[in-house]
Amino acid sequence: MRGRKTRFGACAGKAREEMALLITRETDYAIRALRALADGRKKTLAMICGEEAVPQQFGYKILKKLSLAGYVRIYRGKDGGYIISEKFGDKTLYDLTTAMENPTDVSPCVAPDYICEAHKQEGDSCKVNKRLSKLQTAIDDELKAVNLLELLTE
Repeated sequence: MRGRKTRFGACAGKAREEMALLITRETDYAIRALRALADGRKKTLAMICGEEAVPQQFGYKILKKLSLAGYVRIYRGKDGGYIISEKFGDKTLYDLTTAMENPTDVSPCVAPDYICEAHKQEGDSCKVNKRLSKLQTAIDDELKAVNLLELLTE
């Protein structure tokens, strides 16, 4: 599973590599970067990475993605840096997870365009698909219930 983006849970040791993560390292770093910026002050990459223990080689990539998704604004030049977007207040953990990771499904089985052999045979009566779809909906609803600004400023 190395190198794949995954989304379930984690445990210690070798089993950890075999399990998926609900929130990937990339999203974790994004949350940390946003937490550093939650005070509304403009900060440099070095300041953000230093405050939140984000490796700088990932920090730039993460902040660029956050900028493209509208979470932060980038100021270039001598007095440059990063600042949280004014539109940030209505964003949820679901929004962030979706912006940072693609796809965000618990299994390929729940993706609209995915059809496995069992689904071809069973169609809409596939019990595995129904159960995984229900799980996906529950996870998505929980992530949508977490306002990012509230999470970062608690």
